[in-house]
This record gives sequence, C-alpha cells and structure tokens, in this order.
Amino acid sequence: MAAISCKAQNPIVGLDAPSNTPKGAYYKDLNNELDKFVGTWKFQSTDSEMLIIIQKKHKIKIRDIFRDYLVAEYSYKKNGTELVNTLANLNSNKEENIGGSYIIKPNERPKCITCTSNERRIEMYFNDPERDYLQSTIVLRFIPNSNPQKLSAVIYSNDSIILPYDDAPQEPRVPYGEYLLIKQ
Repeated sequence: MAAISCKAQNPIVGLDAPSNTPKGAYYKDLNNELDKFVGTWKFQSTDSEMLIIIQKKHKIKIRDIFRDYLVAEYSYKKNGTELVNTLANLNSNKEENIGGSYIIKPNERPKCITCTSNERRIEMYFNDPERDYLQSTIVLRFIPNSNPQKLSAVIYSNDSIILPYDDAPQEPRVPYGEYLLIKQ
C-alpha cells in the first residue's frame, strides 16, 4: 500500500506581481533585475560626497510574504565633515537604513521624463538613524549603456512629519534631491 502526501506550495511570482498575491507568496527576482544595482556607488560634487553599498538578499520574510530584496548602508560628507555613516551596519544584525525591491515605472512618483517607456526603477525606504521620525524614500534608476556604470538616486520625503520635539530637524542629513552615482 502506498501513501501519497500532498502539501500546498506557496506561489513564486515576479517582483512586480499584484499585491493581492496569496499569503506566503515569494516575490522572486525572476529576471535578475536587482543584480545591476548591487555594488559600491559614489556620488561626488565640489562640496559633498555620498557612498552607498548595496547588497541583494534572497527570500526575506516581510510580514506574510517573502521577497528578494536590496539592502544598503551609506555615508555622507559635506565640506569634508562626515554627517552620517551607517556602513558599519552592513552584514550586522541591525536593521538596514536603506531597503526595498518595489518596481516602479517611469510615470510613477517621482516621474522620470528621461526613462524609456518600459524602464523599471527600484523604490526603497531611506532612513536617517538620528531622525527616524522622517519618512523618506529613495528611488534607484540604473542608467542604461553608461560607462562607467551609473545610477540615479532620488531621495524625497513621502509623508507628513510628526516632530518628536519642538525644533526637531525636518529634513534628513542627506539632502532631498537627485544624485548621480558612479560604480566603484
């Protein structure tokens, strides 16, 4: 006599699958779209410098689903003074200050007028650890056919602010705006 055991499988879907996918679903980077963002990226201007190190993690549990996910840490200097540096958090058990893998299209906020119609960007949260009451987002766009490889990063506020005390800073230490980063 043979016994047959059957267990329901959780669906594997692409990163841009609808949010009504069943509990336990795995939003997998089926086409390795996240890989081009992985690495060390640097922005430099006459008075400021930002370094972002991005890593890819597989099958991270988020509430009741799983996702392939980008995580990152960063440093930022203004006029040679380091204002923030979270790079030591990489590969630690601390929660990342940048994370996400949400695919957005050119017509979604922030709009991308130089993107091609089928270009896809990655939306992530952006945390200033000394100002964690601020709700900020970073959108990454890999610049196609660039040599050296380039990445556009737009950082913006995505919510109203509830200040924890009078005169609390209302902007992160990395100013909102667009940064052009070069792969190191």
